[in-house]
Parts: sequence; C-alpha cells; structure tokens
Amino acid sequence: MTHCTVYNLRALGVFSFFTFSYLEIWRYSQMNKPIFTGIALLTVYLVWGSTFLGNQLGLEGGLPPLFLVGTRFLLAGLLLYGVARWNGESRGTWKEWKEAFLLGFLLLVCGPGLVAWSQQWLSSSLAALLIATSPVWVTLLDGDEKLTRTRWLGLMLGLLGVATLVGSSLVFSGENVLLGAAACLFSALAWAVGSIRAKKRSESKSWMFYSGQQMMLAGGVLSLLSYLGGEAVSLSTVEFKAWLALGYLTVFGSLVAYGAYTWLITNVSSATLSSHAYINPIVAVFLGIYLGGENVSPYLGSGALLGLLGVVLLLKPNGGEIGFWKRGRSLP
Repeated sequence: MTHCTVYNLRALGVFSFFTFSYLEIWRYSQMNKPIFTGIALLTVYLVWGSTFLGNQLGLEGGLPPLFLVGTRFLLAGLLLYGVARWNGESRGTWKEWKEAFLLGFLLLVCGPGLVAWSQQWLSSSLAALLIATSPVWVTLLDGDEKLTRTRWLGLMLGLLGVATLVGSSLVFSGENVLLGAAACLFSALAWAVGSIRAKKRSESKSWMFYSGQQMMLAGGVLSLLSYLGGEAVSLSTVEFKAWLALGYLTVFGSLVAYGAYTWLITNVSSATLSSHAYINPIVAVFLGIYLGGENVSPYLGSGALLGLLGVVLLLKPNGGEIGFWKRGRSLP
C-alpha cells in the first residue's frame, strides 16, 4: 500500500469521524442551552482546526486557493439558503442582503479567502500565528465587553501558546512575505470587526438563513476573484484527495462549523467566541503529526498547555478575576 493511499485512507477516517460527530450534534440539538453551547464551541475548535490540513490536501491535489475556498462557500451557502427557504423563511429584505454581503465579505472573503491568498508567500505556521491575533482585536474593539486583567492574561497566554507551538517552523524570508503578513493581520482584524458587527445584528431569521446568505455571497465573490485572477482548474489532473478535501471543507468546515459559529455569535461573549483562534492551531498541529507525518515540535506540550490555559481564562464567566485580583474589576 503506497504512502498516498494510506494518507487518503487516514483522511477518509477523519472525515467519517466528523460525519458521526455531526449526526450526534443534531441528535442532541434539543438539549439545554449550556450543553449545546459547549457542543457548538467544540465543533468550531475541532473542525476549523482540521481545515488547515483540508486546505493543504486540496492545494496539493491540484485545486487553486481561491477556487477551493470560493467553491466550498458557494456550495454550502446555496444548500443552507435553499433549506431555509424550504422551511418557510422569506427571501429577506434588500437591507438584510446588504448586511449579509458586508458580513460575508468581512468574515469569509477577508477571512479564509485572504488567508488562502496570503499563503502563496507565507508558511502555514506564520499564517496561524498572525491569525491568532484576532482575539486581541475583538477585545480591543468590542465596547460591550468588560476588559479585565484575567481576560488580558488569557489573551497573552493564548497568543504566546500559539507562538511557542509554531515557533520552530516559522519562516520569515521569501518573496512578498511582508505583503502576506500584512494580509493575514488585516484578515484577523476584518474577522474581529465582522464578528462584533454580527453580534449586534437583530435576529429576525434562523442561523441557517444567515449562514447561507453570507456563504453564498462570499462564495460568489471568491469565485469571481478566482476567475479574474486567472486560476485554472484541470479536472482531469485533480487528485482524489483534493476532491475529498473539498467535500470535507464544504460539509464540515462551512455547513457545520460556520453554522455553529453563526449561532454562537449571538449566544456567547466576544472573548469566548474568539477563543477558537488559540485552539485551532493546536488541533492543526496534532492532525499534521497524525495524518501528515510532520515532525513533533519539542515545544508541542508547552505551547498546547499555554494555549489551553489562555482559553480557560477567556471562558471565565463575565471575565471574572482570579487569585489576588479583585473579581469583576475592569482595567482603567
């Protein structure tokens, strides 16, 4: 059995695992809110952590970056929007479509789309580190969140954890690396702005409708950019693992995880919402070792521990203080 076959079988195993997990999530979707919140967070943590490997499989298999990202969002968006309409949702007002376009542009075009474009010049490790700044942007920009010392400590520990985790494989040299780094930082900022704006949106429709709207519009923009950018796709040369990756990214990275994220936006604090940026790289590294045969970093344990500790502090209810700090005391 060739290495490629084993690689594809392992990827298929992970795909099957998340299929089962997705069915279980829907089975328990009628549980009380705290349990479903935990399930939704775990979905975003695990699935979006696995999309780094999914993107890598798709790109290695012959699919261009913008085509890959645009197609997954377009297919998922059409499906979710279609199901929402089938369930009796109205088509939405012009104002709602304009808002959906703006949110889709900030969260998806400037999010995964811009990151995929920047990885023409950046290593995955450097991209992950720069994207991990999004919780900092969320905390600084969201005026409704209480900015406590505990949350600041959580932010710094999480960022330090990601830096420790990927530090040994960072590559700062190469053509247009500064342009790629600037694009990733802007992507993190746009994601933060989009998440905060979506959180303040009035809820008149289901998460399925909103997710479908945003992904459908963003997928259309990314597909247009792929065409205008001259990305060529030769279907006969695309490998099986690329189609497998596209299917996984569409169903789980977009339908499941982005749907869960859309629901979380209006049901948890901004700090909790942005905590995925510290867990996703940890999941990505472990999957890279298990599936991709990547080398184990000597700082793997310490980086993961710091990242998890940062998330624990961010998840403290109401940003409560710890230890010798007074509870609930905000920074000046």
